[in-house]
Amino acid sequence: MLAVAGVRAQPSQPAQWILVTEAREDVLDVTWPLDSLTTVAASAIRALQEAGHYFAQLDSVQVDSLHLPPRVQLFASPGPAVTVGTLQFEGNTVLEAAQLAQGFDTRPGQRLDPGVLDADLDALLARYESLGYPLAQVRLSGLHLLPGTPPQLALTFTIEEGATLQLARVELPGATRTRPAYIARLLGLRTGQPLSGFDPDALVRRLRETAFFSEVGPPELRLDPDSGAVLRLPVTEAPPGAFDLVLGYLPPARPGDSGNIVGNGHLALQHLFGGGRTLALTLNRLPGQVSRLEVDVADPFLGGTPLGAAVRFEGHQQDSTYGKQHYGAALRYRLAEGLHLSASVSRERTRPGQGGVVLQQGQQRIFQAAARFLGLGVRYQRLDRARNPRRGLVAETIFEQGQKERTGTVVAGTDTTRQRTQFRQERLTARVRVYVPTLRRQLVAFGGEAHLLRSDTYDRSDLFRFGGAASLRGYDEERFLGRFVARLLAEYRFQLDRLSYAYLFFDLGYVETPRLVDLEAARAFQPGYGLGMQFSTAVGLLNVSYALSPETGATSGKIHVGLSFAL
Repeated sequence: MLAVAGVRAQPSQPAQWILVTEAREDVLDVTWPLDSLTTVAASAIRALQEAGHYFAQLDSVQVDSLHLPPRVQLFASPGPAVTVGTLQFEGNTVLEAAQLAQGFDTRPGQRLDPGVLDADLDALLARYESLGYPLAQVRLSGLHLLPGTPPQLALTFTIEEGATLQLARVELPGATRTRPAYIARLLGLRTGQPLSGFDPDALVRRLRETAFFSEVGPPELRLDPDSGAVLRLPVTEAPPGAFDLVLGYLPPARPGDSGNIVGNGHLALQHLFGGGRTLALTLNRLPGQVSRLEVDVADPFLGGTPLGAAVRFEGHQQDSTYGKQHYGAALRYRLAEGLHLSASVSRERTRPGQGGVVLQQGQQRIFQAAARFLGLGVRYQRLDRARNPRRGLVAETIFEQGQKERTGTVVAGTDTTRQRTQFRQERLTARVRVYVPTLRRQLVAFGGEAHLLRSDTYDRSDLFRFGGAASLRGYDEERFLGRFVARLLAEYRFQLDRLSYAYLFFDLGYVETPRLVDLEAARAFQPGYGLGMQFSTAVGLLNVSYALSPETGATSGKIHVGLSFAL
């Protein structure tokens, strides 16, 4: 029934709305015009239902157009305030009724809230989807009052579970090199198997963490009546490799001396043959005829198995003192999303040079040595994106235990003899990075790393080299030697775009050096601080930093320039 008093009001004129239930009147907090009658009335009835009056209905409307603003009265019968009595399920075979009801926030004894009920049904469908039933449907098929006071509702839900979908194939629109089989294994999917646990956000995050794609679009799940589900992942592939050049300028140590240019070149080929394989080659040039060569090759799914494999070679030449070679191999297994366990084996050989065979304090300065190590490592990574992350965590640790044998010349009394000794060594390496957003386009990056060596006897060639752009900023490259070296770091970043940011940083390093024939024992904290910027250019990413320490003045800091060329 619609009662109208007067004809002066216009449909577009704001009105005053009043809900009348029995002997109570409530002024609604809306000023919508008269032509919004259907919307306002539906909203008012829904509010009564959410308050427990599930059978509320609109009886009549009275409009007083002589009143300014126009006055609209909505007369409604709220009906009894009901609560939920029972929940019944029909058609379910995968989950028991008790399991279904346990996941509901709509429960017996509580008032019936349609909004909460809708959320419960959405959660139920998501649960079925995670179990491999993305075609499942559920509807409220029965609703009636139970006898008693207060009145209660019996709710009946009919579930059509549908068939399980099998993953027929993965398609990669926009990709030219990436193999779909690699993506399927990376995402934990297998063709011909039920598609369970389909989480679009997780799929996008996993692909972004690889750094193999510059853009990842929303996944699409399509049904092929003949073969099953087809998963489409629109991607834009990143360049297949990069050449990074990092240069540093070391000011002269004394007046009249010239400064030194130091640096390293890093060639990285990624996503080889479209299967996520990587090849990295690094060459370091340091002051004093010191150089290092590193080669790393990795396959995330060796021979199509769940095991990843990597091999590594590292050669270090320390002027005329000694040369050292490291050969290593590792296997990696994915325990869960972002969590990997690894096992490694390595062999190291050290040969003294002309400066290393010199006798000091009754023994050869550098011994000839060979060592073997077995290791176990754990790595966890969850980042919103691989390059310039805004939020996430990276943590890894590797523990190695091995046997070392060394041979060298020693002086015993007036005799010079060759001495051979064997002893155990243990090494521990740990690294953590945490990215926490603060204000808009700003974040804090903090963390640290540590390297620890435990041994009955130490050689200079065993010690960790510390200092420089990649470890402790503000100091010369590999300035410190230690059996235990560690750094805590904090950076405050202002993100300029997806790849670019400016930052302030503070490093706090610690070095513990054992006493050797040519080295004094020492323990010291070493702070470093400065600022820098990474920004995208036409030829690649450019990273420039200026680092200071208490040993340098404001004009004598270390300048580091890094340029990454995409191939």
